[in-house]
Amino acid sequence: MRYLSKIVSLLGLGLFVIFSAATISQAADPELPPLAKMRDANKNNRIERSEAAGPLVGNFDTMDCDKSGNLDGKEILGFFQGVDCPKTATSGQVKKQVGPARTTNELLFNLYLPRTTSMFTKIVRPWSEAVAKSTHGAIKIKFSASSLAPINRQLRMVVTGVADAGMGIHHFTRRKTVTARVSELPFSARSSRAASIAAWRTVQKFAKPSEYKGVKLVGLVSPPPTLIFNSKKVIKSIRGFRSLKVLAVGSLVQPAKLMGSAVVTIPLPFAYEQFSRGVVDGTFSNFGGILEFRLVKFVKFATPVPGGVGNTSIFLVINKKKFDGLVASQREAIMRISGEKFGDYSAGWDKNEKAAVIKAKAAGIIEIPLPAKALQDLSIRWSAIEPKWIADAAKLGIDGKAAVAFYRRELAKLEGGK
Repeated sequence: MRYLSKIVSLLGLGLFVIFSAATISQAADPELPPLAKMRDANKNNRIERSEAAGPLVGNFDTMDCDKSGNLDGKEILGFFQGVDCPKTATSGQVKKQVGPARTTNELLFNLYLPRTTSMFTKIVRPWSEAVAKSTHGAIKIKFSASSLAPINRQLRMVVTGVADAGMGIHHFTRRKTVTARVSELPFSARSSRAASIAAWRTVQKFAKPSEYKGVKLVGLVSPPPTLIFNSKKVIKSIRGFRSLKVLAVGSLVQPAKLMGSAVVTIPLPFAYEQFSRGVVDGTFSNFGGILEFRLVKFVKFATPVPGGVGNTSIFLVINKKKFDGLVASQREAIMRISGEKFGDYSAGWDKNEKAAVIKAKAAGIIEIPLPAKALQDLSIRWSAIEPKWIADAAKLGIDGKAAVAFYRRELAKLEGGK
């Protein structure tokens, strides 16, 4: 028996789905992942079409590799891990998934985030409105009602044309899209605006064409810097992190492990349940995230890190054929309000964060900086992160050391030398 552990989040219409710690056996009918098992009304270890919910509904035929009319554990887990159905002699290859119909002047943007999050209200929606205004209404962004693919397949989904545009997290394509992940390094940026613009400039200078093959990169975004939150105690030394069970995913898992903390790899939107059940007592976030996901009830202490723990690096892209198919004036109009202009949208996220700090502290969260010795020890622990990124960059023929130096110089310019 082989154990496969994979946690994937899919957000759409406020619906979150986790397929976690699924055990796949060698039997004819592999065991269903935990949350899928809850939908198995007739207890036959398969999900019938009538039992499907959330992302299983829209992707049912794509996931049904053997065309049996139901889904087994292997098919479900494979889809959320980004594994295609195997080719067969009769089928040749799996048909490309087709997204909802749209008119010629619409760009279907796949949205996997709730429309209440800061990423949508401060970044994606303002950009979409700017696209319509810049093109005088010739091009409009239409958002999907629910996600057309799991979060780890967002880039591929746009490449294949299932959606015309979308966003995603670089961590899920970390071997392919390396350059922009420079913004994930700890102790770097003090604002979303600076990180977003500096990352864009770094990508323009150092990135390889293969990183965004099949799409037009229109923007890069990083949230406001992350802090370390916990519900137990004031952290006074590096040893204080050892007793914490920290919720973290993606690029934030490594910093958590290097701190010496136990790590629970579950996305922040699911943190409420994990805190309420006592599964975790710490997490990485900014103050806005703590408020958005209702964690003020549990979190009592905030440990700031100059420049942040590290950050989530997010891309926004348009299918290359679709973008190239627009008339030149439309392409130019879109790019006029994209690229570095995402720094303007990110400034709105920074403003939102400042307001969130006031609200969170009023609700009882205490922010206490690390003593100098503890901060130095943490810096030593995290010193392994940058060389790993440089090594990843080298695999693509990128001078990682030069890219890091460039990124930090741009940050310094944007932040006024702070």
